[in-house]
Amino acid sequence: MALNDCIGDVACYGPYDDSPEGTGLVLSITDYDRFTAACPRAAQTVLDIVADQARHASVLQRRFFSLLHSNGPDIRFEPVGAMPVMWNRDEWADANRR
Repeated sequence: MALNDCIGDVACYGPYDDSPEGTGLVLSITDYDRFTAACPRAAQTVLDIVADQARHASVLQRRFFSLLHSNGPDIRFEPVGAMPVMWNRDEWADANRR
């Protein structure tokens, strides 16, 4: 997805101030409830992308924060940023593992 690539490039490799005194990168989105009402699946996907890229940025010791504003007090989402536990693909076919 292009949004994932774009946020990843900016959050993880962008030329923003990531010195110890610097702020890092802040993504601020307002009225997210309007987007969620129009495109609920896309709104959930965007949250997952932002969470994933923030985690990736932190591994690279970069600061990436996201603030989402909503006017809808009843807005709800599935868990965000959940990471499945996966086998190492190089060991997947290893019959001796058992």
